[in-house]
Amino acid sequence: MIATMTLNPTIDRTLEICRLNVGGMNRVQAVIDHPSGKGINVSRTLKTFGLPTQATALLGGESGRWIAETLTKEGLKLEVIPTAGSSRTNLKIWSREAKEATEINEPGPLVSEKELEQVLAHIEANAAHWQWLVISGSMPPGVPSDFYGTLITKAKAQGAKIALDTSGAALKQAIKAQPDLIKPNETEAEELLGRYVRHETEAEAAAAELLQYGIRCVLLTLGKDGAFLGCDGEIWRAVPPEISVKSTVGCGDAALAGLLYGFRQGASLQDALRWSTAAGAANASLPGTEPPTLDVIQMLFHQVLIKRHL
Repeated sequence: MIATMTLNPTIDRTLEICRLNVGGMNRVQAVIDHPSGKGINVSRTLKTFGLPTQATALLGGESGRWIAETLTKEGLKLEVIPTAGSSRTNLKIWSREAKEATEINEPGPLVSEKELEQVLAHIEANAAHWQWLVISGSMPPGVPSDFYGTLITKAKAQGAKIALDTSGAALKQAIKAQPDLIKPNETEAEELLGRYVRHETEAEAAAAELLQYGIRCVLLTLGKDGAFLGCDGEIWRAVPPEISVKSTVGCGDAALAGLLYGFRQGASLQDALRWSTAAGAANASLPGTEPPTLDVIQMLFHQVLIKRHL
């Protein structure tokens, strides 16, 4: 079982427009609502792969009920930890002409100490049954910056492997607990290392340096430029195939799910990275935060270029 934890889930509302006119009139051509949050996105993609997964999320208010009902209709196994506040709604403005997204994200509801205690109790009661726990996304107001580190320590103590995908202070604090896998993008790696990660040589060096934190695997995603995977002393580079991009939101979550699928199948590092890159590219070919279909991922898998760097 691969479990995911999402403390700050959301309704992702994608507004598709022709081009973004800042300060002027923008006419929306399509509106798409999806249940989202990074851990939820990972679980939805894992379900596409046919892997057993359980998503745990703090949910509250009418928006939280909509998220829970929609995921349940999809057949996703979901554990809800109720929160007094209402779950957030994030706006994604997709410019068809520029093929880029402008994101407007709410902070999320204030979380109480009692609600965090419920999260910890859930980890303690279930982590022994999980092969992996994916902890990902931002933390809502009220959550201390070291909380992910606490979750990692408790879950690892029961034998679960940890995949972490977050940013800023939460990432800096959580890596002290040495998760098994982290998935920063170039911006998050830059914040963590304090230097630019813009070119191939810089990305390779960043992946190698992040491994020195005592982390077994680092998946450094670079958007349309692919990804680097550092694991067990090896570093591999993936270059994705050309696709028609319809959304860039959630691609990193799909990439993380694809990598875990490869690991679960016992694939080589290069093939695990192929699955990761194919899943991210497939996600980018769909509007909103809709998870990619398995047939598209399989088709793109054979088009991913892989080369070893170390």
